[in-house]
Amino acid sequence: MCGINGLFSFSGVGIDRAVEKISAMNERIQHRGPDDRGVWKDDSGRLVFGHLRLSIIDLSPSGHQPMISRKGTVIVFNGEIYNYKEIRDQFFKNEELNSSSDTEILLLLYEKLGEKCLDHLNGMFAFAIWDPAKEELFLARDRAGKKPIYYTVQNGVFAFSSEIKALLELPGVKAELDPEALYHFLTYNLLPPPMTMFRGINKFHPAHKMRVSKDGIQEYKKYWEVNYSDLTAASEEDITDQVRQAFASAVNYRMVSDVPVGAFLSGGVDSSAVVAVMSKSSSIPVKTYSVGFEGQPEYDELKFASQVAKKYNTDHYEKIITPQDIRDFLPKIIDIFDEPMADSTCIPIYFISQKARENGTVVVLTGDGSDELFAGYRNWQKFIRRQPAFDLYSSLPVAVKKIVASGYEMLNPTSPLTEILHRAASKQEFFWGGARSFKESTKRKFLSDEFNRQTAALNSYSVISEFKEHFRSLQKRHPNLKFVDWMCYLGYKFNIPNFYLYRMDKLGMAHSIEIRTPFLDSDFVNLALSVPGALKIKNAEPKYIFKKAMENELGQDLIYRKKRGFNVPLREWAGDLMIDYIRQNLKTFCNDHPQFSFEGLNAQLQRLERGDQNVTNQVWTLYFLMNWFKKWLP
Repeated sequence: MCGINGLFSFSGVGIDRAVEKISAMNERIQHRGPDDRGVWKDDSGRLVFGHLRLSIIDLSPSGHQPMISRKGTVIVFNGEIYNYKEIRDQFFKNEELNSSSDTEILLLLYEKLGEKCLDHLNGMFAFAIWDPAKEELFLARDRAGKKPIYYTVQNGVFAFSSEIKALLELPGVKAELDPEALYHFLTYNLLPPPMTMFRGINKFHPAHKMRVSKDGIQEYKKYWEVNYSDLTAASEEDITDQVRQAFASAVNYRMVSDVPVGAFLSGGVDSSAVVAVMSKSSSIPVKTYSVGFEGQPEYDELKFASQVAKKYNTDHYEKIITPQDIRDFLPKIIDIFDEPMADSTCIPIYFISQKARENGTVVVLTGDGSDELFAGYRNWQKFIRRQPAFDLYSSLPVAVKKIVASGYEMLNPTSPLTEILHRAASKQEFFWGGARSFKESTKRKFLSDEFNRQTAALNSYSVISEFKEHFRSLQKRHPNLKFVDWMCYLGYKFNIPNFYLYRMDKLGMAHSIEIRTPFLDSDFVNLALSVPGALKIKNAEPKYIFKKAMENELGQDLIYRKKRGFNVPLREWAGDLMIDYIRQNLKTFCNDHPQFSFEGLNAQLQRLERGDQNVTNQVWTLYFLMNWFKKWLP
């Protein structure tokens, strides 16, 4: 886990003050690599790389980056290649190596296979390689999207980094709002690639590669897609065994490290399963970390986490968050997220990451991703039950559907059914992957008239429709894929990289720790998404097949107890603080940022003041955005 930066001039002229600029970029994201830093510039001055290192594999100076091969090929690399020893034994068994690092193996593999090196990698990565023979820059991001790459082209210079804030250090890169990005963020509380909130700054899609030459960006394309298998003829017992074995393999791969490896433990099925497998593979007690809230037992699962910790004899640590902790943290969250994320779950993740680092744990495994792969959310079952009725209603004439949608909106404008009727009338998908913030009609009410005119042609369904198009192409090859498979596919492709993995990368790196996600091993993903829907949800039990696979290990009491989720006492502890801040600053905010309507936002605030708990998350989003705009788009 590290930070990477780079500048590449398309012209034959060297970059002015190249080393100074890349050093400033390094400094801006120094939290990503406290152990070492490096800068390399080519002889022409047209290319410069910067790197910050968090030492995980080969802690010696031999792992220093930017790393240069004997042939002059240069790499900056963020992440880990878990199967690097296997690659070394397969391709470089008889070669003299300069280090025992995965970085050198990746560099040599590129020299041997070129872009096809990506086919052999099991890991999380974002890297850039300068190929002097081709005079090309080659960049790639891992399949799930665990490690980020942001890039921009300004005045004939291609610039990339692990974080937007480093790009904003460059002269000529302006912090300008992208109106389309803001519009979609207000629906999803995330931004899919290539969008960021900043005009002209893009981010890599997961599983994509790019070639950049003196003539500009030559290629940007996907190199991997989910590989579905037909498991309809396999027995439940056989699939259960496959899931169990594949999961154990994924966890064991992610224990490869030359520094201590621990786990975040909530006491739920997913994190407990990770700890169970880790404990079997470790010769020493695994360090586990849990979080709770002072005087708020209904918001945490410390009791359950403690039971799992005792069962597997882990070295267990707990962090009890206080109201003052939250008040002190709220201003810091804006500095961490240069791309906005109004998610209150960031609060416990921040503190549990801090606790891990304080106790010497540099690598942490988590249970993220399971619910999307195995349909683990109970509210997804509502969509599955109602989807046939939605399809039947959607087959009605458009004029009839629009009349019904408009009429129902007049009767009950805040009902979720209003939004669903409008989706059917507009020939849109029923399931949008957990749009977390505001309905289309709601956000139009607190955006200014001028901004609404500018964005009149936009509809946030356009984000989902691209994923649906990809899924339909997969259905042509795999006709057994059903509606529940669409939900899981969208969860993996949309929510996981742009919400969960983005969140974990930012919060882990804030404390210089590496967070690994076994559920997102690409082989495990292929298997999990291929499991028939009837085994993902069976007898109304979500995530059925994975629970079955871990039943003997974890026990039925833990497996089948009611899922509580990772909630935060935000309204109880910070509601007044948020309300006071918004009340005092709302008019100034709307004057400074005319995209917003004071009257519309004030109506949302008044609902919370009247005790409407349904708008707590929306008001938190407003509080976050007001602070985020002040910090990043003044």
